[in-house]
Amino acid sequence: MDRTLTGRVAIVTGAGPGIGRATALALALDGADVVVAARRAEPLEAMARELAELTGRRVLAVPADLKDLDDCRRIVARTVAAMGRVDALVNVATHPHKRAAIAEMDWKAYAESFQLNVAGTMTICGEAALRMAEGGGGSIINIGTLATTMLQAKMAEYSSTKLAMIAASKTLAREMGRKNVRVNIVTPGYTTGEPLDRLIEQMAAGQKTTPEEMSRRLAKSAVLERHVDPEDMAEACLFLASDRARNITGVELHVTAGQWF
Repeated sequence: MDRTLTGRVAIVTGAGPGIGRATALALALDGADVVVAARRAEPLEAMARELAELTGRRVLAVPADLKDLDDCRRIVARTVAAMGRVDALVNVATHPHKRAAIAEMDWKAYAESFQLNVAGTMTICGEAALRMAEGGGGSIINIGTLATTMLQAKMAEYSSTKLAMIAASKTLAREMGRKNVRVNIVTPGYTTGEPLDRLIEQMAAGQKTTPEEMSRRLAKSAVLERHVDPEDMAEACLFLASDRARNITGVELHVTAGQWF
């Protein structure tokens, strides 16, 4: 068993700050050449240069919008053209959403969420899976959300589209297993970074407390009494991308510090 990703090629979509960058860095440090994809070209290209300098691996930036299905296909085509193969795919990209009750749902916004969270994500998964099958196999990892298990009011747009992605991912795992292509989901808990900082500030204002106290309360709600870091998610993705997880497919792995069992 090859315990590293030396000689492998990985794609990371939604490769911005946080989980995306941490995952791309972990894959490259483990020996993979990496293609990073996100919408904004300038910060993406800067990140690709930084990761290449840090790791000595080839890191290619492909600006793309996962709501555009042609862009999804182009990411895979560019990867194969530049790197010769694709062995792993990690989809971190997700569509921003506003909280809204179902009775007041903006269904145009819902369609945009579905286009990225389901149609776009599964388009790139399907394209990559076919390429992986040609090369003898590979691993696809999609990032989930606790919103699909801890259902909350006014979160239907996000939770239902991500739940559809999870169901489609597990179906793809069944469809591609005979080709040695594995498909899994990694679901984060409260993950440190700018989005969590904003959430904590909003919650603190609503409950008339300080952000520090609100952060402490959120951390204490997990059985391990701490938040998740992007690097925790990256390590889970790295494991699932490697041959160490060669018999794991169709699984949703919760990296939540015990927010949900």
